[in-house]
Amino acid sequence: MKEHCRQILQEASLFMDREQLSPTERAHIQQHLEECKPCYERYGLETQATALISRLRGHDPCPDKLRSQIGDLLRSI
Repeated sequence: MKEHCRQILQEASLFMDREQLSPTERAHIQQHLEECKPCYERYGLETQATALISRLRGHDPCPDKLRSQIGDLLRSI
């Protein structure tokens, strides 16, 4: 994965975490996601995973082995 893509995905996670981003930063991230299919797909997967985790809060904790496998899968994309 290109370093620029890695940086964009790191910043895009701020969207998911509802952090404050300037309109310029949001536009830059959005433009990259629209132009880079691998980043767009990865961002979508991470968004879905975050939503699922949010829904499951308060339920049984995720086993460490499964958490590790999910992390490995996300890093390999």
